[in-house]
Parts: sequence; structure tokens; C-alpha cells
Amino acid sequence: MFKQGFLGIVLVAVLYLIAGKLALLLAIPPGYATAIWPAAGLALALLLFNGYHLWPGVLLGSFFVNIDLAGFQSEAWEEFYPTLWLPLVVSIGASVQAVVGVWLLRRFVGYPAELDTVQSVWRFILYGCGIGCIPGATVGASALWLTGKLATENYWFNWFTWWVGDGLGVMIFATLMFVFYAQPREVWRSRSRILPAVLLGATFVIVSLYVTASRWELGRQQADFNGRSEQVFQRAQSVIDAHLATLYSVQGLFAASKEVTQADFRVFADGILARNPGFQAVAWNVRVAGEGRQLLESQMSAEMQAPVFITRRDDNGELVLQEKHDDYVVIRYIEPLNKNLSALAYDIGSADLPRKALLRAADTRAPAVTDPIRLVQESGNQQGVVIYLPVNMSAKGGDDVLAGYVSGVFRVKDLMGFLLTPDFLQGVSVSVFDAAGGALYRSDSNDPLGRGALFVERRVLRVADQEWLFQADANQSFLVGTRSVVPWVMLAAGLLFTGLLGMSFLVLTGQKHRSEVVGDELKFMLAQLQETQEHLVEAEKMASLGGLVAGFAHELNTPLGIAITAESTLSADLRRLHEILPAQSEPSIELSELLQRLQEASRIVLANIQRAGSLISSFKQVSVDQATAETRDINLYEYLSDVFVHLSPSYRRSGHEVVLDCPRTISLRTVPGGLAQVVINLLNNSLIHAFSEGEHGRISLTVSQHESGVNLVFSDNGIGMAAEHAKQVFEPFFTTRRGSGGTGLGLHLVYNIVRQQLQGQIKVSTQMGSGMHFDIALPLAINKFVA
Repeated sequence: MFKQGFLGIVLVAVLYLIAGKLALLLAIPPGYATAIWPAAGLALALLLFNGYHLWPGVLLGSFFVNIDLAGFQSEAWEEFYPTLWLPLVVSIGASVQAVVGVWLLRRFVGYPAELDTVQSVWRFILYGCGIGCIPGATVGASALWLTGKLATENYWFNWFTWWVGDGLGVMIFATLMFVFYAQPREVWRSRSRILPAVLLGATFVIVSLYVTASRWELGRQQADFNGRSEQVFQRAQSVIDAHLATLYSVQGLFAASKEVTQADFRVFADGILARNPGFQAVAWNVRVAGEGRQLLESQMSAEMQAPVFITRRDDNGELVLQEKHDDYVVIRYIEPLNKNLSALAYDIGSADLPRKALLRAADTRAPAVTDPIRLVQESGNQQGVVIYLPVNMSAKGGDDVLAGYVSGVFRVKDLMGFLLTPDFLQGVSVSVFDAAGGALYRSDSNDPLGRGALFVERRVLRVADQEWLFQADANQSFLVGTRSVVPWVMLAAGLLFTGLLGMSFLVLTGQKHRSEVVGDELKFMLAQLQETQEHLVEAEKMASLGGLVAGFAHELNTPLGIAITAESTLSADLRRLHEILPAQSEPSIELSELLQRLQEASRIVLANIQRAGSLISSFKQVSVDQATAETRDINLYEYLSDVFVHLSPSYRRSGHEVVLDCPRTISLRTVPGGLAQVVINLLNNSLIHAFSEGEHGRISLTVSQHESGVNLVFSDNGIGMAAEHAKQVFEPFFTTRRGSGGTGLGLHLVYNIVRQQLQGQIKVSTQMGSGMHFDIALPLAINKFVA
């Protein structure tokens, strides 16, 4: 098919790409394997027909089919280039699989292959569709697993799906390619009516079963996912609400008592932290006027037994002394203290994001949450959020005065990790995004944006005065945990069904072709037997005729010999008497006339007796003794040339043109004497019967060779013969010139020599005025066992 190297590689790549992209429409989620992969069958067949040199076409086609595995999300080539190794490794596996599959088929099945026996078809399925498809599935699934795109628990399902898809692709589409392009063509061409329809029908059944099972499976998994994601969301919302409710209890503590010491706060906070481990810290943030700063720093220094000053963060993120202001919101108490000591006396209002949350909380008298910020107590860049709840106290005039804020500090990752443990999620991935769309949390680090998710559910998570986007999606663990045996059963059933169906029809169609071939051979043998029977009957008839002629000739030969001798003597005596009588006396007129009549009668008798002797000799030639005929190898051109040289005096005197047209390379094992006799008799027949007196004609002998023998066409441009006479031309004693010396045995003798001695066939065709044409077919080697 594809004999030119570069063009063949390009065509293989294009065909593989088209077949692969179409097959991916049926891919099982997450889309790395499909139930049937026609490209595997096309690649195997094309390399089997045309040679291993086309393997780069499989590599290129597979690479471009799987290039989406690179996960390219940016226009920058330097970001895309390092990810190309994954589709490259997958394509290497596909090309290795094609080469290995071809080698296995050539080694254990053979090519050209008829695949018309159970054993040969079983080997094709085992080595071509089974063992030969292991490299692609193994390399592809392993590459996906090593890159984290395939979970360990999902490895074997995807491997099995990949292997079955390639096996079905080889079973169906490689076989279809065999029907139209494989050798031997006569065998595969005989399957073109039924086998493609059967295989395409099997493909339709498999795809239909797969689509039906997949839809059922997806519907069931979707319902399971919806229920699971609802549970996850409700847990997250309820736990956040519980933490927020805890802050209200802290608010009540400070609202009810104006004198809450550090020891009191520690006792109260320890209980809260023990019951709510989602808190990174719980703090009391006191509001201080500018003139009260020094008193506060003194009190805090006394409590900590170390100098304490109100701080802020500079542009470099370092804690520095806060400048003088009219108002401060300072972290007065914070627990656990040992982990958050650096946050103590920090002025929350010195940073923009916390200050905005404080203002919202003061205005609404409700909790407010910050956007993601770097926590003051963190040494790294890990971010968190803080919920502030205002505390108002009654003043002397009866008005409420903002005394400060209680706050809960959270690391979102730690909080969600506490809320949503892997055991609880059970394969559901959770992502949390703030109001601005920034990612706060992702439970599946392999796919932080959830691009490979099969199912996605989005809800609003209410945190204080903000609404966060809560997204749940099904990761590979969820697919494995909720997968039923239905897809496995469908795939296994499809492979088994196609294998048995393909084996059955390959064997049936192969045996049908073989039976047709055997039937044709039987018909040919029957025709040969009938011809042999006719030949034997004719040979028996000719043998009987030969025996009759031989016996008749033997009985007549002795008296004819005596008669010829006696008549010769009588003729000699009459000549002597004719010479003596005139010398002794003058004979009378009556005596002279009597003597003349006697001599004339003697001449007539002698001539007819001699003619009878010639006929007897001709009769003897009719009985052909094959047992004593010499058989040897001859160069046909050289032998016929010698025969024509010996005959040249007879036809040159007549002025006729005799032409021999024979290739110089034809060798023949035959009876040379019989062949020479045939040529001589045919030439004499034309010289005697074909042309009128004084006419110069053309006689030709044309020789050609075919697969099993040679054809000799002997023809002249003489007067020809009527059609009714042509039917009798080989019968004994038939002649159109009986009164001109013809015996009617010449062509009969030719017929017997050709059919019996030379084991050939002879036909005659003629019309009046168009000459005679003898067509003789001889074998390249005669069979000495044929009678």
C-alpha cells in the first residue's frame, strides 16, 4: 500500500490521528482510555502489509492524539515544552506495540495468512489482540500514574480498559484491513461480502452496550456524588457556624465583666480551643485611646514581666514600634499565648485589610471576616483569615461604647483539613474560593483547579459577613470508590463476544472459500476423468482398429507378396517373349496384338498389386506401439528446424512458402519421432490437398508456450474445406481426393499420434477458401504412465 517511506509515514500518522480522535469520543472518564481503539488495528495492519519502516507514523499520530495530556494552559512555550514528554512516552508505547504485534503475528501466525482454521485464528487473537496489546496499555497507564494524572487505585481499571480497547481495535479494524488489502487476495476477497458487515455490526453492538452501561453508571455516580457533596457542604457550614457561635460566647464574657484578667481569659479560651480545634487562636482586642497607650503598655509589661510596646509591621513585614495615634485596637489577650506571643500588643488597625473588617464589624455590630492576610504571628507566607466580633459596653450616660473586639484566627487550610478529612470526603475533592475568586483551599493537590473533575457541585459558604464559593468535585478516588462491576462486565463481554464472533466467521468464511476451491478442483478432476475416459475409450477403439488392421495386413501380406513376385516374373517373361518372337519369325498381327494386351494387363495387375501393398504398409502405421516409442528432451526450435530442412526438397519444388515461427528457448520432453511424423503428415496434407496445380501458397507452423504446455498452430492459405467435411477429417479412410492417390489415413494417423503418443489435443478449423488451421496442444512433459 504505502511503499514510499516519507509519504507512507505521513499517511499512517494522519490515519492514526483521525481514528484516535474519533475513538476518544467514547473515552471512559477521566478520558485516558476508551472501550475500542481502532488506531491500534490500523497501525498493526499497515506495518504488517508494508513493513516496520512505517513505525514513525504511528509515533507521530499517537503523539498528536495524546498531546492534550501535556496539560498546556499557557501561551508560553517554555511552560509547555517540559510537559511534552508524557504524550511522547505514550506514543512510544503505541509504536512499540505495533512493532511487537507485527513481529508476533509473523512469528507465530505467519503472513500471508488465510486465518481459516481454529488454530490460526486463536493464535491471531492470542498474539495480535492479547499479548501484542500489552505494551501500549502498560506504558500508557504507567506514564499517567507516574505523573499523578492517574490515581493508584484507578490504575488497573484504566490499564484493563486500555488493553481491551486496543484488543478490540485489532480484532475488528485490523481484520477489516485484512479483508481489503491482505494476502492471499483470493481468500480475503471471498470474505468481503459478509465479514465487514459482521465486524461492523459487532462494533455497533459493543459501542451500544458501552454507551448504555456508561450512561447508567454516570447517572448512578452523579446521584451518589450529589448526596455526598451535600453532606460535605453541610458539615463545612455547620462547623464554621459552630466556631462563630463560640466567638459569641467570648463576646458575652467581655460584655458581662469589665474586669477579665489574662488568667480568666486563658481558662475560658482553653476550653474553647479544646472543643474547636479549627481555631488557630482566640484573642481579645482592646480599643485604646491615644492618651491611654502608656498605661496599657505598662499593664501588659507587668503581666508579661517584660517590656511590651504596641507594634505594627513595616513595609518589609518586620514588627516595629507603632507611632502615636489617636486610637488603637491592640491585641490584649491571645491564646494559646506561647504560639502567638509575637502577636501580643499588635495594633490591628495598622493594616488595611484588618482595619476594613473592624470598621464593618463596628458599623454592623456583627461579625466581619478579613480577606486572606498574612498573620502577624506567622514567620512564613502562609495566609489566614480573622473574624472580628465587636464588644460594646455601657457607658455612664447609658450609651454603648465600643470596648474592643473578640477575634478568631483561622488558617483556612488547617480549618478545612480538620473539617474535611479524607475518610469523610471519600473521593470528593473540595475547593474554597474567597469573594474575589482567590483560591483559599484545595483538597486535591494534583488538580488544584479541578479541571479533570467528572462531576462538579458549587454552593455558597457563608462566613461572617462574606460569601465564599464552596466547590465539590469528584476525583479519581471517588470514581474508583463508587464504580460498579458493570463497566468491567461490559468490556469483558465485548471482548469475549467479538473474539468468539470473529473466530467463528473467520473460520466459516475460510472454510467456505476452501470448499469452493476444493469444489473447483473436483470439477476439474471430474472433467479430466471424463476426458481420460473418452481417451481410454478412443484408445481402445484405435487399439482394436490397429489390431484389426495389423491382422488383416498380416493375412494379406504373404499372398500379395507371392502375387507381386509372380506378376513380376510374368511381366519379365512377356518382355522376353516380345523380344524373341520377331527374331525367329514375323509374328502375325493377331499374335502381336495378343502379346501387347498381355503386357498391358500384366502392367495393370502389377501396378494394382503394388498399390495394395502400399495400402497394407499404411495400415500397419495406424497401429502405434507406444511401449517402444522413445521419449527424450528436445529443444523444440532446433528439432522442428531439422524436420523442415529434411522436408525442404519436397516443398521447394512446388514453389510454396513454408514458414516456421518458434521461440528458441522452448524445451519439451516428448516422443520426437511421433512429433516429426505429425509435422510431415500435416505438411504433405497441405502440399497435396490445399493448392491447385501451379498455385503458390503459404504454409506456416507457429509455436507458443503457456503455463502447462505448448501450442502448435499449423495453417495454410489454401482452398480449405467445407464445414461438414471438417467434422470427418480425422476419421480413418476419409479423403476428398480418393481418386488422386489419397488413402484417408494421413490425418487419422496424425490424430492418433497426438492423442496417444504425444498425450495432447488437436482441433481443426476451416472454411471454404480460407485454408486449414490445425491447433495442437502438447504438454511440456508427457506422462509415461498414461496409456
